Amino acid sequence: MTSQVCPLLHTFVEIKLWGPRAEKAMDAAFTEMARVNDLLNNYDPKSEVSDINRKAGKAAVVISPETMDALRKAKDFCELSRGALDFTIGPLIKLWGFAQDVPGLSGKEPDEETISATKSLVDYRLLKLKNETKDGQVHRTAFLPKEGMYIDVGSFGKGYIADRAMDILREHGIENALIAAGGTICTMGKKPDGSLWNTAIRHPRNNKSFLTVLTFNNKSVSTSGDYEKFYKKKGKRRTHIIDPRVGIPVASIQSSTVIAPDGMTSDCLSTSLFVLGAEEGIQLIDSLPNVEALIVSQKGEIIFSKGWPVKEVEY
Repeated sequence: MTSQVCPLLHTFVEIKLWGPRAEKAMDAAFTEMARVNDLLNNYDPKSEVSDINRKAGKAAVVISPETMDALRKAKDFCELSRGALDFTIGPLIKLWGFAQDVPGLSGKEPDEETISATKSLVDYRLLKLKNETKDGQVHRTAFLPKEGMYIDVGSFGKGYIADRAMDILREHGIENALIAAGGTICTMGKKPDGSLWNTAIRHPRNNKSFLTVLTFNNKSVSTSGDYEKFYKKKGKRRTHIIDPRVGIPVASIQSSTVIAPDGMTSDCLSTSLFVLGAEEGIQLIDSLPNVEALIVSQKGEIIFSKGWPVKEVEY
């Protein structure tokens, strides 16, 4: 089995695979991840998403097929979650002190008036995506209509890019692989010894312990947690996952984990569930095919979807 770890996507990405021409396939997968990240990374001023943000309220931006594909799929998940997921959350992330290496606020927390004004810049439905054919060529554009609007790809970027890498591996004849990109893990096939891939789900309050271990193939799993990026203010834990509907960080969930057929689905839904909460979130998951979830409430209660594969979870 060939394995490699590279710093990418604001984390470390690991790819494990085996099969014909493994090293060539590995190189191609990492090259694709870096290429698509260069298009989507909202923290890179040269990316297409940064250009969309910079020209918000001013002009439409010509974008690549990959950026169009990612944003369209992301909009679908925002609709599915009824706005609990919103990738234009950027202004609220900045307001609450999460658009920096060390999260936190130097002064007081924002008041209701400031939150309301910032919330007016958050609405994925306002993003205009257009395909136009001129002189036989397709022109794809994206436009945010209000100055100050800001796309943040944190809720779907890793999943989408990992899926792109999986596609490249398949094109190179690879049938057995695992990609770990931060909180998202994508798999296909099996290990060289014929056993299934496995991954541990981290305990949200004890980084030396796991809730459970999942064993699967041809599935992806993503976890969103309040331990990933947070600070404490006057005894309150403030996490980077913000409810776009009310404009404040979510305080009712410790972590949400989703198993799905692909990385973007698990990535988007894990964030959606974190915002929706246990009851509404599990209802959504139970209405979807081939998707399962586990949520840990702020009190440490474990809530499963109907088909969650492992019931032996210890908190």
